[in-house]
Amino acid sequence: KNLAMANDCSLPAPAHRRLSPSILRYFAASFATPLACALIAFAVLFLVNDVFDDLGDFMGKNVPATVTMTYFLACQPQNFVHVAPISTLLAASFMMMIMGRSNEITALRAAGLSIAACAMPVWVIAALVCGAIFAVNEVVAPRSASLAQKLRTEWTESKKQKERNSIAFHHPVERRDWFFEDFAPTGQSRGAIVRQYRPDGSTAWVLSAARAEHRFDTWIFTAGDVKVYQQNSNNLDGPPTFFAQKLCHFPEIPKNILSHSRNWEQLTIRELYEVLRADIMPTAKTKRLLMVLFWNRATFPLASLVGALFGVAFTIVPGRTGMVRGFAAAVAMLVLFYLISQFTLVLGKNGWLPPFVAGASTNLAFLATGIIAMWKKQ
Repeated sequence: KNLAMANDCSLPAPAHRRLSPSILRYFAASFATPLACALIAFAVLFLVNDVFDDLGDFMGKNVPATVTMTYFLACQPQNFVHVAPISTLLAASFMMMIMGRSNEITALRAAGLSIAACAMPVWVIAALVCGAIFAVNEVVAPRSASLAQKLRTEWTESKKQKERNSIAFHHPVERRDWFFEDFAPTGQSRGAIVRQYRPDGSTAWVLSAARAEHRFDTWIFTAGDVKVYQQNSNNLDGPPTFFAQKLCHFPEIPKNILSHSRNWEQLTIRELYEVLRADIMPTAKTKRLLMVLFWNRATFPLASLVGALFGVAFTIVPGRTGMVRGFAAAVAMLVLFYLISQFTLVLGKNGWLPPFVAGASTNLAFLATGIIAMWKKQ
């Protein structure tokens, strides 16, 4: 009987055991605490950098302190997108190094527990960070950037610069050019000029108006004239036709015009999709650029999950020297991820790679690499 009991005790631990809630809570706290510290530390560093770069523009212009503080705070949401991936990597690596020093990883493995399963809170928190990046890119960052630009324009630029918001827009399908001396996405725009081209490229007519407003799918032009040109000629076909108010049903809307006039790199996924669907790109190169940006914006938030996977997988090594090497390897992999991602973006923008491959393949490939590395180390 004693021999049988001894044999039973000598049996290996089961390959899988049920995780206790206390272990999951411990992993969650061990990861969330350094993650919060890393995010705060990077936020402070970026804030200090912004202060050194832009504070001089506000000094000596009687700008209230509250306005200056609001401007610098409005610049920070854009920084969160860039610091989140490295923060998750540092937090995951720090967690594993602390657990490795106290032999907690060894104890978990000896108990037959899967490290990947025990680290489930890490994956959940990293996924939440991915969602936060997506939300910041789509909702918070555009509004905060607009607020920062508005404050900067209002308090640091001259009156002449503030009053002018000129926008030029070309619709290739409709063969129409738009120009606004002072464009207003909502309300009345000033100094509107619309030029219509014939299929052969010659000018058909030009509409000029003191004010223009878009309401209920109709453009309302006020106090202007229409000049009609002769076929294949720059000569007028007759005297200008003046009007007090003119209604035109053009498919162009202020939202598309504003999106086209902004820097493509600053558009959200929704705006990129709407611009692509509206087919208002002047060239095929621009369309390819927008498609690359669309796929990159849709998959880049996964970088935080990639950082967590690398941080855990590469730091699960025996010995302090091994853990330091693993941490260095994890950082190197994340740096490589950024370099390859930017390289493929450049290739995609220049037409050397298909838009999906250029914008999404690196993010998806490194995510798969992190999952495989974690599966081998668990």
